[in-house]
Amino acid sequence: MATIPFSQVPLVVKIAVGVAFFNAWVSIEEFVIDRIGLWKFMPYYKVGEACVWDLGVASLIVLAIWRGSRAGGAQDPALRRG
Repeated sequence: MATIPFSQVPLVVKIAVGVAFFNAWVSIEEFVIDRIGLWKFMPYYKVGEACVWDLGVASLIVLAIWRGSRAGGAQDPALRRG
């Protein structure tokens, strides 16, 4: 079975990957940052509300998915052939 590059998967899969990563961030916020009190050391963080940190993480996720989706984005030269 051949490996499919991320640039060739359907858009709905890419969206699902982004949503899964953002849900992971929200879980880290709720179970680690809010409960332990790390928010005291994070400027502009709002407990239990949307904040600049959420926007930053969402931007990084979109950027990573966009870079992975570019045609010819494979790092292995053998995968670029064809």
